[in-house]
Amino acid sequence: MTHRLQPFLLALLSLVASLALTQALLAKSPPKELPLPASIHDLVDDPDHYDGHRVFVTGLVHSIQLERGRRGSEYFVLILEEQAASPDGATLSVVVISETVPKVREGHRAMVQGVYHREGKSGGRPYQFFIEADAILREDTA
Repeated sequence: MTHRLQPFLLALLSLVASLALTQALLAKSPPKELPLPASIHDLVDDPDHYDGHRVFVTGLVHSIQLERGRRGSEYFVLILEEQAASPDGATLSVVVISETVPKVREGHRAMVQGVYHREGKSGGRPYQFFIEADAILREDTA
């Protein structure tokens, strides 16, 4: 009877060890922080405050370009704009980098969520003052 229980006990022990390892790995990964609502003006005016934090920004998509990284990976670079509230009506912008095909086109209003960086790399290329996007959605204008 003990020969019959050995494979069962070994499988049970293996399952328990696997669950414990999975639980330990999940406990070590920090939860994503909630995004800070920001305007493009906020990012331009106080980049240190948002550097390394998840942000939520809306704006008008000025351009979208498909880029190829140094090792051949493809990603999209969007320029998101908003009109400044100043009397001169200057246009402020932020670079958005996306590894997935955005569901917006030039001229659309977009909502972007991602991590803002003062400087960093994407595709092996250096960028400054950009959002590494988790999600890009078309803003419903209706």
